[in-house]
Amino acid sequence: MGDNQMKNLYIVLVIMVLGFGCASNKTDMVLDDCSVNYNNINKIIKFNLPDSVNLKKFNPLVESEFVKIQKEGFDVSGYRTENKVFYNEVIKPYLIQYKSDLQKLPLKEAINEIAIFIHQAYRAYLGNDFYRWGGDINDLDDPQGEKSRGKYKYGLDCSGYTTSAYDAAVDLGLLDPSSDAAIFSSKGFEHYCKIYNLKDGGGIKDTPNNFRVDTKELAVLGKIIFSVKQGDAPTDEQIKMLQPGDIVGRSGHFGIIVFINNQPYYLESGGWVVPNHNWFPYCAKKALEIFARNGNLDIRRTLP
Repeated sequence: MGDNQMKNLYIVLVIMVLGFGCASNKTDMVLDDCSVNYNNINKIIKFNLPDSVNLKKFNPLVESEFVKIQKEGFDVSGYRTENKVFYNEVIKPYLIQYKSDLQKLPLKEAINEIAIFIHQAYRAYLGNDFYRWGGDINDLDDPQGEKSRGKYKYGLDCSGYTTSAYDAAVDLGLLDPSSDAAIFSSKGFEHYCKIYNLKDGGGIKDTPNNFRVDTKELAVLGKIIFSVKQGDAPTDEQIKMLQPGDIVGRSGHFGIIVFINNQPYYLESGGWVVPNHNWFPYCAKKALEIFARNGNLDIRRTLP
């Protein structure tokens, strides 16, 4: 690592640490009444702020190695993610620590706890905006180019974050990959494809993509609970229909519904809602109205 890179890394680490120290004051001052800080959430998984050793290993400036692979008769070159390392070394130890507590919850509530935790963990290590094109926690996607942080190792894109709690729940044994509830996970989608003889075509040039669930798959999987037309807002009755683990969006972008202090909120990586509200969970009714300004939305569910 060159001197300039080391200097930039040091600056990032200092900024992140300072941000942690004043999160309960400065951040709260700029939140509107629809955002909620992680510190104000009643949750099972208690997150500890990252130490300097882990921040040196997992931070937004760690670049990936440029690779070239052969795929069905053509070359694909770019940068791979290493989110699996981050998952195994940072996220999974927490989930194992709280696994017995998660097992006691209804599945939708376990997914809820995991989804909130993963968002908080990525935000703490990679900064407010942890979006990375082609990023999922299992590193299933093809190597990517440099757009949207594409050359960096760590980060999740919208579908990568939306499905992350489902993938983690399968990995922990909380969710059976052969069940309909698991279709938003890669192993659940793989089982679904094999049962119904469907093609996994989410890779470059419609090639297989290791059963990674991207937005075009999310747009057809599960059951539609309700829809919101472009320019409309969800009704109070529709908001009452929401439950944890519901996904929101259309082909091109998705996020997930979580419940915080018994109220529905929306979380995403990238998009038009969370990034414009301090990257914190945002109340579902207003979030869906904002999201629907530029297109129709479906709210989909696989959980009981």
